[in-house]
Amino acid sequence: MADALPQPITAPAPPRALDLLTRGLFAVATGLLLLITALIVAQVVARNVWNTGLPRAEEITRYAGVLAVYFTAPLLALSGQHVAVDVFTNLLPRVPKLACFVLAELSMLAFSALTIWGGWLYLKRAWKFKTPALGIQNIWLFGPVVICFAILIVIALWRIWAVLRAERAGK
Repeated sequence: MADALPQPITAPAPPRALDLLTRGLFAVATGLLLLITALIVAQVVARNVWNTGLPRAEEITRYAGVLAVYFTAPLLALSGQHVAVDVFTNLLPRVPKLACFVLAELSMLAFSALTIWGGWLYLKRAWKFKTPALGIQNIWLFGPVVICFAILIVIALWRIWAVLRAERAGK
């Protein structure tokens, strides 16, 4: 009988509240993608039919695209589907593989914390400035991004805790 393929480390099912939160953000991101599509069609029609641009639609489209990415990231991280290269680590024995998993999650946690800190430094000076076409304060556009990074920190902590707990229970 052939040896079984190595299995990647996966976290157990997430807490219901965290799952609902990330799925809600994903639903908002999906709505933003639909909004982007509608606004792009409106821009093309406005340019070709009335020979005019829609600067507000352009700005909404740009910011909606950014927010859609950040609103999707927590669901992907929670389910372990975010960007990861695990070809090498899946070939390792269980303990080194577990160490790599924890290191990867700690890296995401550190990156998120540094991004929140950098975002805070930026927003301390720029929160009151407004966007060119819509006149919306920056805090309303960058605040949700900071919140998504805070959710990523919670997810990283939960994934580490859940996997270490499952590992301890399995031995």
